Amino acid sequence: MSFTEPLEIRRRSASETSVVPMINVAFLLIIFFLMSSTLVPEQTADVDLPLAVTGKVAGEGKELVVAADGSVAWGALRGEAAFEALGDVYGGGAGGLLVIKADKAVEGAAIARILARIGAIGVTESALVTGS
Repeated sequence: MSFTEPLEIRRRSASETSVVPMINVAFLLIIFFLMSSTLVPEQTADVDLPLAVTGKVAGEGKELVVAADGSVAWGALRGEAAFEALGDVYGGGAGGLLVIKADKAVEGAAIARILARIGAIGVTESALVTGS
C-alpha cells in the first residue's frame, strides 16, 4: 500500500507560487487611483484679492493712493499735482520705496499706466498693496 500523494494534490513549492493575484491587486490599485485623482487642475473663475497687511511698509507721506476710477492722490495732492510732487521727491531715484495702495475695483490697465508714469518720474522701488 502506497501512502504518497498523487501529483494533482501535491502542494506547490515556493518557486511554483503564482504571481497573478499580486498583479491583479496592482492593477486594481492603479485603476482606483486614476479614478479618484484629478489629472487636470480645476479652473477657478473667482479670485480673492490679498488683504493689506497691518503695519507700516514705508514712512509717512510715501503712499500713493489709487481710487477705483484710477485717479491718484499723494497726501493732500490729487491728480497731476501728485505726480509733480512725486517728481520733486523721487527725482533721480533718491526717494526710496513708494507704496501704492490700490482699490480692488481699479483696472489693471490703469495700474500699468501709473507704474509707467512713476517709473518715468524716477521711482526705482514700489510696492503694490491691494484690498482693505
